[in-house]
Amino acid sequence: MDTVTTLLGQYDRLYTAQNNWREIWQELADYIIPRKTGFTSKVTPGTKTTTKLFDSAAIHANELLAASMNGTLTSQSIQWYNLAIGGLDLEKDNEANKWLELCAREMTRAFRQSNFYSEVHEVYLDLGALNTGCIYTEERDLGYSTFNGFLFKALGLNEYVIDEDYEGRVNTLFRKIELSAQAALSKWGNKAGEKVVKAYNDNKPDEIFEFLHGVFPREKRDRRSKRSINKPFASYYLSVKEKKIVEEGGYDEFPFAVPRWLKSSGEKYGRGPGMTALPDIRTLNKAKELGLKAWAKAIDPPVKQLDDGVVGSTRLVAGGVTIVRDMNALEALKLDSRFDIASIKEEELRKSIREIFYSDQLQLQEGPQMTATEVYVRYELMQRLLGPTLGRLESEFLNPIIERCFNMMLRSGAFPRPPQSIVEFAKRKHGFIDIEYEGPLARAQRSQELMAIQKFNDTMAPMANVNPEVLDIIDTDAVARKVATVAGVPSDCVRSEAAVQVIRNKRNEEIAKKAQLEEISSMADAAGKAAPVLQMVGQGNVPASGGTPMMGAPTK
Repeated sequence: MDTVTTLLGQYDRLYTAQNNWREIWQELADYIIPRKTGFTSKVTPGTKTTTKLFDSAAIHANELLAASMNGTLTSQSIQWYNLAIGGLDLEKDNEANKWLELCAREMTRAFRQSNFYSEVHEVYLDLGALNTGCIYTEERDLGYSTFNGFLFKALGLNEYVIDEDYEGRVNTLFRKIELSAQAALSKWGNKAGEKVVKAYNDNKPDEIFEFLHGVFPREKRDRRSKRSINKPFASYYLSVKEKKIVEEGGYDEFPFAVPRWLKSSGEKYGRGPGMTALPDIRTLNKAKELGLKAWAKAIDPPVKQLDDGVVGSTRLVAGGVTIVRDMNALEALKLDSRFDIASIKEEELRKSIREIFYSDQLQLQEGPQMTATEVYVRYELMQRLLGPTLGRLESEFLNPIIERCFNMMLRSGAFPRPPQSIVEFAKRKHGFIDIEYEGPLARAQRSQELMAIQKFNDTMAPMANVNPEVLDIIDTDAVARKVATVAGVPSDCVRSEAAVQVIRNKRNEEIAKKAQLEEISSMADAAGKAAPVLQMVGQGNVPASGGTPMMGAPTK
């Protein structure tokens, strides 16, 4: 079986396995994120997508959730992660620590110069509404020999299918791409296919062609070769219409990060707030629809008229004249609509939807009325609410992005040469990059260590007043370094152990020297006081035992 048939068959199998999900995603998109519909049928650009909506509470709640996650996990205003080497004690290797901090700063600068923060927000929107997201990470194609910058693209859930390895990690992705004949020729030239070339030559540059992009682990490869067709992950672009390969290549890392909010055993796609809130969302929309109908009837009520009691037709417009045979032949039909009950039930449903999307819990009302303790408590609450999801987002979303971006910049020479200690450690221990997150939510998770240290110090202080020796159990250097590490203090603000030892040795030498000078000075003072006695001894004027010489007493 040839490669094209195998790839198309694999895509069809994964697409068929997605059938049940597409019905669910279509309904979720209709009510929560209507601009991303098109799971069960193709949507023409510009088509109205809000025909089923009567209330926007779910849309707003999902947008607030996405904004909160963006601000607490990947805030653009701060460096939300640090780098470390697994198994290397950076507290004792200040040079290695500074190099990793420099690399993190360079990566953060590259993130800010790219489209990362706009695309990652789309992923957060998909996570809340559809419970599965995807982002593609690649280097920009600018033609420079050095690093060209990052390019990110958030993929819609209706664009791709996925598969997992035996550990449940997404390692295979196929996506459909639609390109115009002109765009396809610009990307691949004549390799794009005969039909693409013909369309372009027939003055149809805007004709759309469908291509399939598949990325998956490469089973057989030459590990010594640096060619793209021997990289760990294979990449194929196929022309769907002509059933031919237009490009074959590879990636050093899997270029797609596919986070799931939560995932049931045996399923590949995620579940989360959108599915949980869907019954309330549908009920609220139906209640709002019925309420609007009742509201319209109350404003413009139906009328009842006596049979043959009206001459001609009934005119219910402003200033209209209706001729009746009897004054009671025409009157408005009174309806006892309970708008108060409808409003109460609708508000209950909206509150339930906001709670499912954590809207009230995640909105930090920062301001002068909030103390530092209140801010900490709110961040701690966020940690409790998003703790299980945060672990999955780090392993499936943030870690793959940072690891791939670090490796891309390292291969491109965007970082300075690493110190020898890191090179030797990597060769000896096969060290790997660890990521430490510095966003507000991550800091809230680690702040418990700071609180524990502070509480310990507060407890030890009164005990030290009674028995100072109790302080001997505290390793003050270790406490200070732990506080600096947890609080995210830059390494250039903290001296290494060797530098601290030099300062202390110098201080001890100065103290010893000062003590020696004081001792010499004390001995000189003592010698000065002893001089008169020595003079008397030299003159033979020595008193008897226990006596005191008398001033001016004659010698014998």
